Amino acid sequence: MNRKLWLGSALAVSCLFVWRIAGAVNLVVMDAKGGGLKAGAVIDSATPLNLAEGESASLVADNGRIVRLKGPHSGPALTSGEAAAGSVKDAMASLLSAGDKDKGALGATRSADSTFKMAKDGKKTPTPPDLWMVDVSQGGVHCYREGERMVFWRPDPSRDTNIRVTLGNDIWKAHTDWPKGKSSLLLPDNVPVQDGMKLTADVEGKKTESVLYAVPKTVATDPARVAWLHEKGCQNQFMALLSTIKQ
Repeated sequence: MNRKLWLGSALAVSCLFVWRIAGAVNLVVMDAKGGGLKAGAVIDSATPLNLAEGESASLVADNGRIVRLKGPHSGPALTSGEAAAGSVKDAMASLLSAGDKDKGALGATRSADSTFKMAKDGKKTPTPPDLWMVDVSQGGVHCYREGERMVFWRPDPSRDTNIRVTLGNDIWKAHTDWPKGKSSLLLPDNVPVQDGMKLTADVEGKKTESVLYAVPKTVATDPARVAWLHEKGCQNQFMALLSTIKQ
């Protein structure tokens, strides 16, 4: 082969490879039914995925965009053009309008603007200084970061009290004092917290129940974490983190 022709061919292949990589993004598997996918796994948006009839997958991009796939599907999760398109605000607008077929692009954007404003304005009631703390005065759904120790929080630390904690169906139980003046309580590092587990907290006879969902370490950006919190139903945490996102 002519040397110049070979160099030209090599350069063309190299440019094509760089373009393809630049056009792809990382996606984290949020939920999956089939397809050999597991929650928390990271895949390239250009990687072919095969989903049979009845199988499905939800994936989140770094900008907070959620990609929902339903089988039968064979091919990449996103085309190169789709992967490169969209701002964080666009992703939030899509997230907030999901399932509402009556909302056009303008309605979705207005909804996103309104939610951003609500998040910035904040809640009237006391909230934990760190959104990952578990408010034991309220039940509901709470998301925690994979691999990090859980911290309990109470809005009123003005007196000595005690707390009883149960995880799952008596998988782990503990009882400890909670001294006056201390609003947070760090759990031991060997607590067997698992995704989807029930948490029962009893502070002097007042019980609250929560369901815990893990946010994997692979969810590496705040917009992606916002989307994850929204999808898992961790509403207070979703609003708290959304308030820190620049549009």
